[in-house]
Amino acid sequence: MPEDFSEAGFLAYADALRTLDPALSPLAAGIVAAVYQEIAADSRTFAKLFGIAHALVLREINQLTGPDAPLAITRRDARTQRTYLKLTVKGEALCRLLP
Repeated sequence: MPEDFSEAGFLAYADALRTLDPALSPLAAGIVAAVYQEIAADSRTFAKLFGIAHALVLREINQLTGPDAPLAITRRDARTQRTYLKLTVKGEALCRLLP
């Protein structure tokens, strides 16, 4: 997690992402923001950091990946279902629209 991490700043960034792309749910915007800000690059870390059930995070990730989506899955641990993520070109472009 970056040293200058601020919860309020993170939440404001996620809200701003939702403004740019209203199709993003609050959880989806949070996942995209966390990957972009290098707070969490995998599902398990995100779930633990924010106190959200891992299954809910996995479900949201499945909706955020695919053609023309903001995230791509780089690998998945078969035993734990931990899913590693990266931003797609669309995700990078979306995140760079914000300061």
